[in-house]
Amino acid sequence: MYLLEVLSGPLDGKTWSFEQEITIGRDDALAEACIALDRYVSRKHAKLFASGETLLLTDLESRNGTKLDGAAVSGEASLGIGVPFIVGRTVLRVTHVS
Repeated sequence: MYLLEVLSGPLDGKTWSFEQEITIGRDDALAEACIALDRYVSRKHAKLFASGETLLLTDLESRNGTKLDGAAVSGEASLGIGVPFIVGRTVLRVTHVS
């Protein structure tokens, strides 16, 4: 099981747990991880998917993009556990649930 955590932004400290997949966005009808207070987050912004021991981060054609290591995510990007990434103006990371 994984834990998606907000490191900085309007929901600092908020977490969501997931096993296989989670969608990040501003609209709670479209995204399990809803970041409604960040107006730079699209309604359906990005997706995280666990494939074996690998986490994949995908930008869902969001208006303001998804950034990993300072670069825009295009297609799927491999995401390490604990590595910060940005959606809108919100910084997030994924950790394992203890």
